Amino acid sequence: MSGTRPIRAAAVTALVTVLSLTAALADTFEFSDAQRPGGHARSDAILRADEHRCGADANFHFGNVAAFKKCMRSHGWVVGGYIPNAPASRRNPNLQPGDDYISTDTGMSCKDVGGIGICGAPRGTVHYRNEDGLNCTRSGLMSVCTNF
Repeated sequence: MSGTRPIRAAAVTALVTVLSLTAALADTFEFSDAQRPGGHARSDAILRADEHRCGADANFHFGNVAAFKKCMRSHGWVVGGYIPNAPASRRNPNLQPGDDYISTDTGMSCKDVGGIGICGAPRGTVHYRNEDGLNCTRSGLMSVCTNF
């Protein structure tokens, strides 16, 4: 029983969350030590150093998931877990499926396409403040703004 405790603690410390820049909010990858020299997981400092060698920035973000995972494998780390980011429409019930954000200027449900917002009517009712500082309420294509 006492022999499994250090192994379990080492396994927990060998996991890390790394974020991918390919999503608006990033997917989570957990890496674990495949080499385990002497039966013990390597330190978090070694893991972080290998992540940076493989292209992660100071915030553990990286751009090319396949290249990053391949590089980490070459350093003896394997993906032990993957948690995909929830689609924006599941995080915000007012978004239409496939949309990314609610416009703070118009209250519309929008999708970012190459830096251009393509917007349409949101689901349900959205409250926002327009560019003139008025409090607004949008339901579908209808928007009402007041000073109150």
